[in-house]
Amino acid sequence: MYLFDLASRHMTWLGGRQAVTAANIANADTPGYRAKAITDFDSVLGQTGLGLSVTAPGHLPLHGETITAIELRPGESWDQAHSGNTVSIESELMKAGQTSRMMSLDTGIARSFHRMLLSSLKA
Repeated sequence: MYLFDLASRHMTWLGGRQAVTAANIANADTPGYRAKAITDFDSVLGQTGLGLSVTAPGHLPLHGETITAIELRPGESWDQAHSGNTVSIESELMKAGQTSRMMSLDTGIARSFHRMLLSSLKA
């Protein structure tokens, strides 16, 4: 069942990434605005301690930590406007497209796993 938990955590991260991308696009013409980004999912996942579940006394213990927060960091910018704004619309639109594709992939994987789970219960 960890697949559903992993997909849920990834969707939460993607939601945060989508919000930051939207804020960057909304402030594209704001003088002095610095583009923001969130920590990569790989490093966020590394902090969660996801592991195998313990089904026998000889197994290693499970560390059930959760994602505490999504850390904001300064975004990488392709260029800086004369007003000091570092938002690149092209870069942000590429991030938005990538986020949309990852959300579709997560949804498809969770849907397929759910169907397999239901099929195994019917048999």
